[in-house]
Amino acid sequence: MLSVLALLAGAWWSIRLARADSAFRARTPVDVARAIELAPEDGEYLATLALQAEYTAQDPTQLLEEVARLNPRSSAPRIRLALAAEIRGDTNLAERWLQDAYSVDHQFETRWTLANFYFRQGRLDEFWTWMRSALEMSYGDRVPAFDLCWQVTDDGQTILDRGIPDRHDVAASYLAYLLSRHKQGAIAGAANKLLRMRTTADSALLYAATDQLLNAGQSREAADTWQALGNPRPAGITHPDFAEPRAATSFGHGFDWRFAEISGVTHQMLDIPAAHRLRFSGQQPESCELLRQVVGGLRSGAMYTLHWAARTQGLASPTGITWRIARSTAEIAASEDWTSGTMTFTADSDHVLLVLAYGRPSGHVRAEGSLDLRQVLTSLPE
Repeated sequence: MLSVLALLAGAWWSIRLARADSAFRARTPVDVARAIELAPEDGEYLATLALQAEYTAQDPTQLLEEVARLNPRSSAPRIRLALAAEIRGDTNLAERWLQDAYSVDHQFETRWTLANFYFRQGRLDEFWTWMRSALEMSYGDRVPAFDLCWQVTDDGQTILDRGIPDRHDVAASYLAYLLSRHKQGAIAGAANKLLRMRTTADSALLYAATDQLLNAGQSREAADTWQALGNPRPAGITHPDFAEPRAATSFGHGFDWRFAEISGVTHQMLDIPAAHRLRFSGQQPESCELLRQVVGGLRSGAMYTLHWAARTQGLASPTGITWRIARSTAEIAASEDWTSGTMTFTADSDHVLLVLAYGRPSGHVRAEGSLDLRQVLTSLPE
């Protein structure tokens, strides 16, 4: 008999819960209230009713407190209670609810909410504690967190020291953020942080940091990053014969050669002898940059000599192909045999830009043929 009663009670309760669920799925205030009447201990139903109360400008506090009671391990109702208290101006109660939320849930959301709360309150010591804590648990898009840090201060070192944890993926995300926002003053520090924990996958990001540091005139910091990536300290032309060994990821970055991708001009590496060939189809622009390198490790104010060896095939004289460096220029002469050339220049910084460019000479058709280059280097006059 007792077993029959138990079965009947179970069936009745199942039907009641099914009716509650059916009403709840309608999501109207009346149906949600009906679902709660049928299942008054269901926290999800109460949370939805509290949300509906907020939408209609009613006070959801009592409902949320009941949800928190029914869900002692859930941070969500506690966070909502905290935000409601803050809106009412009761910041002490808001803080207590947030601390209670963290006591039951140590995940990202509670830490991030605490950081935002202390930001709004202007309590910066607590802000930095919880921002760093939040980023230690972060995943996915971290841009809002980094943006918030930069709203607090524009001191990149403070952000790095107080907000960015020693976690590889966070450090990499932060460096990428700085590069995308062109915050050059903070890049060197963030790059150094990532260098201490880098993997091979970080090379492209760190070479991009080297580029921005050079663009910002921070040659020493760029050289430090370049060297930390396994390259020799910049001291004149890098790879004067355009030859291997060359780190594949360094090509086109930092203190290495950068080859312009120009319609009508193709680049080819030669092995014997090691050299670089530029082939002109005759359809290239009338003037264009062909290649460049930032030459580092120079003495500002010192006079240098640029040396090169070149040979041409099919190019008429004048070739229209010139070196430019530190306000000095020199044209490469047409010659089917290897011919040496030199030019002097005065370095106006510890790093200068060397550019090889083409410009169609007046009265001539566009160049068609090839130019081979090797032994491009700098020296101090004897």
